[in-house]
Amino acid sequence: MAILDDIYQATATGNYKGIKALVKEAIDGGTAPHDIVNKSLSAAMIEVGDKFGSGELYMPDMLLAAKAMQTAMEEIKPLLKGKEAMLEKGTVVIGTVKGDLHDIGKNLVITMAEGQGFKIVDLGIDVDPIKFVDAVKEYKPQIVAFSGLLTTTLGNIPEHIKALEDAGVRDKVVLAVGGAPVTRDFADRYGIEIYADDASGAAKEFLKVVEN
Repeated sequence: MAILDDIYQATATGNYKGIKALVKEAIDGGTAPHDIVNKSLSAAMIEVGDKFGSGELYMPDMLLAAKAMQTAMEEIKPLLKGKEAMLEKGTVVIGTVKGDLHDIGKNLVITMAEGQGFKIVDLGIDVDPIKFVDAVKEYKPQIVAFSGLLTTTLGNIPEHIKALEDAGVRDKVVLAVGGAPVTRDFADRYGIEIYADDASGAAKEFLKVVEN
């Protein structure tokens, strides 16, 4: 469908000024909202993420694409009449672990995950383990994602996992971890199910969790 291709291209190129009219045209023409989200917005964000990961695109390109996607969603959500959950693939609780004040990587993961239809609960930076526990109890996510950029703060991640175990909620979620010093070996050592090299890869791994 040509209009879906147009919305895809508007998202991929960050055309946030023109995408609203395209979405309205699609809706007026009878295109289902979930088709716009899945076939245009989400698919385009995956392409943008892949190109970002390969160095073909840069962070400003990704942020523009995210803005285009968000502009499109502002047009779509009112039409759902309270049925936004139909478009949500799952919930991710994410935060930068205790002792770490960096958030660029975390925010990129949020952008990519939102692009794939996830509801995001962003706990921010320097997050105490108990805040992850409280968020799991309140929001009942499928995934809990730890972000860490400093080698020194990676040592805090086992403390965060133990807090989830002590609260009896560890087995209710899939854990993810990412950040410059993080490796697959580190994730495996602590029984963390998801590890990805970049934000696009993380979003793809999140999708595998909810699609299985």
